[in-house]
Amino acid sequence: MSRWKVVSLVLILGLGIGCIVPATTLWWSNKDRAESVLNTLNSANVLAGEATEKESYHFGLEQGVLSVIEGKPGVNGNVIVTGLSVESWPKEIIDMAHKVEFYSLDEVQSFIDSASESLWLE
Repeated sequence: MSRWKVVSLVLILGLGIGCIVPATTLWWSNKDRAESVLNTLNSANVLAGEATEKESYHFGLEQGVLSVIEGKPGVNGNVIVTGLSVESWPKEIIDMAHKVEFYSLDEVQSFIDSASESLWLE
């Protein structure tokens, strides 16, 4: 065989292995996970089901007292925490607070902490 045929063959094999091995290892590591699309028969139904099952939280504000409510903004749900004083918060954050949707209580706490920082109060 001529030199250019050997080089071409080695190049083609190298590119093939270089493309197949990473894709195979990615698939192999994800195949046992429940959220893997490879394990689902109808991924659209699974993804739609995951979106509806997520918990969400929002703020309710009445007379300067903030409450954390379960559900999407505008929906009445279970009150998780009430009695948070927001008198020291800037008006812009208070106006925005009841429109924000959170997907975990950690996000709610982070928002409260950042709104209460002294940087905003200056």
